[in-house]
Amino acid sequence: MADKNPMDPLYEVHALAGETLALQSILFGILPRLAALSPEIKEALSAGFDDAANLVEQIALKYGDQAHPAHAAKALQIVEGIRSSTLGKPQKPG
Repeated sequence: MADKNPMDPLYEVHALAGETLALQSILFGILPRLAALSPEIKEALSAGFDDAANLVEQIALKYGDQAHPAHAAKALQIVEGIRSSTLGKPQKPG
């Protein structure tokens, strides 16, 4: 485990991972409750997830080879995971 030295890069990686976990936990806790309040709120959240996924894709296209390939892939995976947790699994057509 990394020392508690904020100047240590490994400490910073673990601190950022903890921050990410906290933010995702908050979203996983709050967003499904909001979606359950009304169809209008659920629709607004759905549009927000579409916007978030589009933004990640736009950023990936903008930075292209300058960005690590896992960056956008992981970001999209998280957006879709939180979307699924909030809105439920998408219905398959047909």
